[in-house]
Amino acid sequence: MAATDFLTLKDKQDPLVMSALDWLVVLHLWSPGAPYMPTDLCDSSGVLQTLPAGWKTSGEIQKAAGVSLAPDTQTADIDGYGSPMPRRKIVTGESFTIDWIAQEWRKINLELAHNMDLSTVNAQPGKGFRAHKTSSLDVRYYSALVVAKDSNSGGNLYPYFMYPKTSVSKRAAMQGQIGKELGLGYTLTVLDDAEFGGPYDFGVAGAGFDSIASTAGFATAATSITVSPAAASVAVAEQLQLLVIDSNGFDRTAECTYGTSNAARATVSATGRVTGVATGAAATITATLGGLTDTAAITVA
Repeated sequence: MAATDFLTLKDKQDPLVMSALDWLVVLHLWSPGAPYMPTDLCDSSGVLQTLPAGWKTSGEIQKAAGVSLAPDTQTADIDGYGSPMPRRKIVTGESFTIDWIAQEWRKINLELAHNMDLSTVNAQPGKGFRAHKTSSLDVRYYSALVVAKDSNSGGNLYPYFMYPKTSVSKRAAMQGQIGKELGLGYTLTVLDDAEFGGPYDFGVAGAGFDSIASTAGFATAATSITVSPAAASVAVAEQLQLLVIDSNGFDRTAECTYGTSNAARATVSATGRVTGVATGAAATITATLGGLTDTAAITVA
């Protein structure tokens, strides 16, 4: 074994620290198989995609409360008379709850708060709306999609959870105080959905994850990079943005460093933007990512 040091073993990576700069909670009335669950949150360019019909947003969420995602595991100990410590642990159950306070009086939020179907309740001019609460032991089930928003130099990051089947297990008190909104708070309990194949999916989407996928352990280390276009012609003062893709198919343009073989002919910015300076011999633009390089030949016409 080779010698090393503590920090090398620790391998601290600041880009892997996720933060919720904003939250999105959207809900859909549950149906078996949850066919409306999105296949992908983003396309291959990291752009968010619209959701299938029927999803309704909870709107703005109270900042002080945020969104709480709380997994839990219940276990039982197997003890032996001759063993001072448990000999085994048996998992007896798992649970997952979601808590947030919705600030907006949207129909979906009021349905959760009062355990009611408000699909036929509509407003009348000057009268607003009025709903009649009836005694009911029925449980209403919802699918939920919870998404946080973060960003790094590569673009946006969207840590997300997809819950095919949930139900409201607790409703918070509505605080009617000066300086407070009449917020609608809930606890959703996540349920197992046999047709979905489990209780939930989780992941991170967005172009910002491309640059950290390998570091996080979700992609093999890149073995090469490719600059495109490999050759191009620009006019004097014209600009051209280069694109760098690694061997895993991830966009690494923002992470590369760039250099030019002839700054009198063409320059290149720190972000890979080439500018034609003067006509003459071609300039070679080099992109570097760690120990990987590739080039583009730029002619100024």
